[in-house]
Amino acid sequence: MTPTLYIALRFLGHRKRAFLLSLSGVVFGVAIFICTQAQTQGFARNFIDSTLGSNGALLLRSRFEPRSTGLIVPPKTSATETAPRRHYLGGITNAREIMRISRQFADVAACSPVLRGTLSARAGFDNATADLFGIEPAFHLQTTNLAEQIIAGSFDDFR
Repeated sequence: MTPTLYIALRFLGHRKRAFLLSLSGVVFGVAIFICTQAQTQGFARNFIDSTLGSNGALLLRSRFEPRSTGLIVPPKTSATETAPRRHYLGGITNAREIMRISRQFADVAACSPVLRGTLSARAGFDNATADLFGIEPAFHLQTTNLAEQIIAGSFDDFR
């Protein structure tokens, strides 16, 4: 036995209670850290699976369209008429064409159109809101794992 190891073991043997308390603190701390990381990783995996499983990795939304064509307020010295304001047209008008072109890329697994809206209802002093989703079931089942996320009932009940 080397002198260094002998001194270390003698020191640990002399202070057994302090050694056991320190050792148990380190073991307990590492165990808590491992349990926390396991829980966090499990939650993160579940969150990623449920979010990316029902929402695509790429989302195409409304096209950008300016609400006016020129200056909103013309200068005072201007003698010309301002252009009339354009009406805002939201949404994608050619979703089928975008999906057809997107499917030609090698990295695209599937495409699914989703119509999204918000519904709000009011009764007395109570307000309630709900997010509405319109899907095409055949395309949506190819794109997401929505059928696996249903807890009660079946997806065919909604067709």
